[in-house]
Amino acid sequence: MLLTRQKIVGISRGIVTIAIFLFANAASAMESKSFVVGWFSHATNSSADDCGPGGPNPNVQEQYLKDLKDLGMSGEEIEALMKEADGEGPNRMSEILRTRGRIDGKPVNPYMYPSSVKDPEWKALTGTLAYGFDLDNKGPEQPGSFTHTDTKQKGIDHKLYRALGCMRAFRGSLEGRPTYWDWVWGQLKDSQPAWIVTITGKDLSKDGDVTITFDRALEYLQSNVDGSPRADVTYRIDPDPRSHNVMKGKIENGIVSATSTSDMFRMYSNPLGVPEFRLHNAKFNFKLRRDGTGDGFLGGYQPWADLYFAFASGGQSIEQCIVGDIPGLYYLLKKNADAFPDPKTGVNSGISAAYYIETVPAFAVPADDAKYDSVARSN
Repeated sequence: MLLTRQKIVGISRGIVTIAIFLFANAASAMESKSFVVGWFSHATNSSADDCGPGGPNPNVQEQYLKDLKDLGMSGEEIEALMKEADGEGPNRMSEILRTRGRIDGKPVNPYMYPSSVKDPEWKALTGTLAYGFDLDNKGPEQPGSFTHTDTKQKGIDHKLYRALGCMRAFRGSLEGRPTYWDWVWGQLKDSQPAWIVTITGKDLSKDGDVTITFDRALEYLQSNVDGSPRADVTYRIDPDPRSHNVMKGKIENGIVSATSTSDMFRMYSNPLGVPEFRLHNAKFNFKLRRDGTGDGFLGGYQPWADLYFAFASGGQSIEQCIVGDIPGLYYLLKKNADAFPDPKTGVNSGISAAYYIETVPAFAVPADDAKYDSVARSN
């Protein structure tokens, strides 16, 4: 049978129509699962002997005595200040410590100008086990790298853990939460937009390629009466692209491994902690559990200035309650930073880091979906 030109065109259009139909159905066959982050913390693994002889760094009272000595004060002068501080009158000791920095011999704020204070030579962690990633792909030969606590992979880059690991408020484990992170998460979870993780693939019950998105929601995290994150709540995704992140990876035996598709992972957070959470060359490792929950690690190179600002902006109150010595924190971060050297000074601006997250299942919808406006208001 001879085909006319008109019939050929008609058949071609039919093939195109079928192809479009099949493509649309293939796209619609993709499976997605969304989760809301119910816990976020620095990934720590503290042990009894990981700070060497003498244990962790001094508490704030001990450090303040050293700071006063570094200012050239005699024992008698320091004792007099301490007695005065215990009284009900003016507290000169507090004011001296708030201005203990020196530039050209003049007192300055040590939190704003941390290098104006003598390096207290605080300890960095000496342990060998940590959570995290081999961010630079240098493997086990890299000096100062860790062995992964669970997988025993060598060459793990996590210098933030080295820097903070012997500061008392930052010590802890995945099960025994660090004091600082337990406090700050408790303050933030009910007062800042929730973080949403969505995993998309052809069949999430099987091995294969997946896409992971991190977004900020318009609603706060919803909690149960015991404070735990509530499962199966609907959240609207904030359309602001500054908190939208895409990662590509694979799921294998229920474990998701992914790498960011952009140079910088960014999530807006809260000035009480870190105002903007940023990671260069971000990686993600996440375990899907049978009960619908998930947990894992998010890592990369973090600008350590972001972390320093988060603590230094709180001044003496944060120093006394959390850090113990803010200039000491500055020197630890600076000495342990391991990426992105400044072309002029050679000082590294990035520090390798890993964070631990726990999630519960959630529903994520577009922000402009009017169907869920009443749900959002009721939340």
